[in-house]
Amino acid sequence: KALFGDKEWYFFSRRDRKFPNGLRLNRGAGSGFWKATGTDKIIVVDGRKVGTKKALVFYVGKPPNGSKTNWIMHEYQLLVEQNGYLPRKKSTPC
Repeated sequence: KALFGDKEWYFFSRRDRKFPNGLRLNRGAGSGFWKATGTDKIIVVDGRKVGTKKALVFYVGKPPNGSKTNWIMHEYQLLVEQNGYLPRKKSTPC
C-alpha cells in the first residue's frame, strides 16, 4: 500500500504492447508518457544475472514533443530462460 508522502512506491503490473504483434511497449500514461533514459543495468545476485533495471522519465504532453518533468521511475524485469522459467541456483550434490 502506497502512503501519501512516501518517497518510493512499488507497483507490479504487466507491460502493455503498443501493437498486438509488435515488440514496442506502450508507455502512454494519462497526460503524458514515460521515456526510457540511459542504459539498462544488469542485476546480479550470487554471480548470476537475474534481471535488469531501466530508468524512465515522465514527460507531459504527446511524444515526441512532451515537456520533461522531475518524475523518475525504475522498471525492474526478471530474466526468463528460454524454457519460460526463472534461472535457479544449481543444486550441489551432498
